[in-house]
Amino acid sequence: MTSTSAAHPPRLLTNGTIHSPSEPYADAMLVEDGLIAWVGSDETAAERRDPDLVIHDLDRALVTPAFVGWVELTDPDAADPAAPGSAEHTPWSERVTAALDEAAAQGCGAVRLSFELSSSALSDADAAQESLNAAFRAAAEHGVRAYPVLALTGLDELSVADRLDAVRASSELLRTVDAILDRPAALELPAEEILEQLLGIRLAAAQAQRQLILRVDQDTTASTVVTALVDTTAEMRSKRQSPPGGLPTVLHGFDSASREDWESLLNTGVQVVLRGAGHLATALSVGVPVSAVAEAGQRPWSTVSAHVHHPSDPVSVRAGFNAQTRGAYRSLPESSGTPVTSAQLDPGARASYAIWEVDSLAVQTPDSRTAAWSTDVRARTPLLPYLDGQSLPRLISTVIDGVEVAPSDPRAEPASRR
Repeated sequence: MTSTSAAHPPRLLTNGTIHSPSEPYADAMLVEDGLIAWVGSDETAAERRDPDLVIHDLDRALVTPAFVGWVELTDPDAADPAAPGSAEHTPWSERVTAALDEAAAQGCGAVRLSFELSSSALSDADAAQESLNAAFRAAAEHGVRAYPVLALTGLDELSVADRLDAVRASSELLRTVDAILDRPAALELPAEEILEQLLGIRLAAAQAQRQLILRVDQDTTASTVVTALVDTTAEMRSKRQSPPGGLPTVLHGFDSASREDWESLLNTGVQVVLRGAGHLATALSVGVPVSAVAEAGQRPWSTVSAHVHHPSDPVSVRAGFNAQTRGAYRSLPESSGTPVTSAQLDPGARASYAIWEVDSLAVQTPDSRTAAWSTDVRARTPLLPYLDGQSLPRLISTVIDGVEVAPSDPRAEPASRR
């Protein structure tokens, strides 16, 4: 039997740029046992003489923390009948694997994996449970870390009492999913359909120890959502039944050009996940916990660029990048075993990173006139790609917990063959 150490020997990345807050000018990194063991200079790295060490010449590539994405799956049983052999009948193992492969190919090391289920499907709980289990068992076998979400739809077709029953029934279905992936599943509901019953639904989610995600469509008025959250938060606090620590309510797809809306959200403890470009600068200036994910079919760096070049609310590349890495990890359930350090390439953190081919590096601010092609070493600001609004970094490989998942980079070789 091959030992774990033999299958995944220590790997030393050299001759590149390592995006590390603790060592902002590092050009080498050591990965061992799925963790980052050391970050530093090529000169220090050259002194290592471990015979089993694999040397990975980055050839001036950039190494960054992996992105956090959002993958959405639709239950084929809820779709209209299709001809045999169509995409709707593809086994869950293939559908989930393909979706997570695509996420890895975009530089994502973790995703919110959302399984859409119609409330009408709850009438056959066994079938719904079987589909959920099949999908998330496939996710558990993949290298990309999946954080399960059950997106319940069709609530507007139910009575008020039935909506609460559907929320409770969905939460029960997720208990098995919690065990499959060894991390708590979240429940996502369309905000527009449940605002009138938001207090009861938030209380039900809190009692079930379940993170509640409210999906906000573009047609939904932002101020209406904010008012409902402010009012229900006040009532929950008065009842001493706020969401448990580490499981804050999340607004998915919310955005507003009004600073007042963001200031009102600040006092609710709600976190926001922007879908694509949004008013990130305003949210950050107010202090609302905010992250971002790319739109379906959009690359993460494209979303960073869209935030940097936002016509009315631009941010720095660093802020746009952090929104899809460090900020996104913070929005995940606290008990999921994913600390914030998963989004930082520092010693002791999990070795989940992406390697990029870039044209140039800079400290790029919203005002292009002050973008720096290099920076004073005393500022200790790690560099990121310069985004001109057109060209984007090209992925070389994605590594999760020290294991490469997509695609293979031929520039790594054992130390004995240097």
